Order: sequence, then structure tokens, then C-alpha cells
Amino acid sequence: MNRDRDRGTTLLFFPAALLVMVVLASITVDFARLHLGQRQADDLAAATANDAVTVGLDETAIRSGAGYRLDVSRVDAVVAAHLAGADRSTLRGVTARGSVQGARSVTVTVAAHVPLAFAHAVPGTPASVGIRARATATAQLR
Repeated sequence: MNRDRDRGTTLLFFPAALLVMVVLASITVDFARLHLGQRQADDLAAATANDAVTVGLDETAIRSGAGYRLDVSRVDAVVAAHLAGADRSTLRGVTARGSVQGARSVTVTVAAHVPLAFAHAVPGTPASVGIRARATATAQLR
């Protein structure tokens, strides 16, 4: 009988199938970490820009009647404070730079690296991926 001779041959496919499943699971985990890192960088940039445009108000200019202007040193202090308090669970090597755009706008650029959990096991792949995020906040006078 031919059936008796082929018995158990499907058992040989299970190690290959298991290997494929582990590779697919590791790709999923690494992409999830990368997506989480990008979201954290976006949130950090947006929160920093929002706080910088609010706290960075030049009080002497507004009190003297010169209008709303941003104090670059205060903006830099807000960016440094947010950078110091950044969540480092997913992001590594975080840098942030704030730049004043006009009288009422601040743009914050965040750069970081997201370490990958499984990709570095494959030869030739990086252990981390660099990401960038940018956010601009503009003060609206009421």
C-alpha cells in the first residue's frame, strides 16, 4: 500500500512551518515597535511645540505693547525640558530642536532611533531604525 509508505511525511513540514511562523511573528513585533516609536516621536514633537508656543511668550514685549512675540531662550528651555522628560522606553538617542518661525509659530523636529527586537538577528539588517517627527504650533490671539 502506498498510504503506509507516505505515513508521517507531513511531520517534516511542521518544523519549516514553525520557522515561518516565528519569522512572521518577529516581523510583526518589529513593525509594531517601529510604529509605536514613530507615534511617540510625533506626540513628543506636537506636545513640545504646543508648550513652546505657549510658555515661550516674551512677557516684556507684550507688556510694552509690542505684541505677541516668542522669546527664543524660553522656547529652547521648554524644548530641553520636554527632551529631559521624554519616554525612553521605545526611543533611543532622542534629540529635539525647536525653531521660531515668525512672531507666533514654533516648529519642533525630533530625531530618534527605535531598536528592533528581532531584525538584528538576520545578518545585514540594522539593530535600530532612525525616525524623524516634526510639528508646528502657532499661537492664535483672541
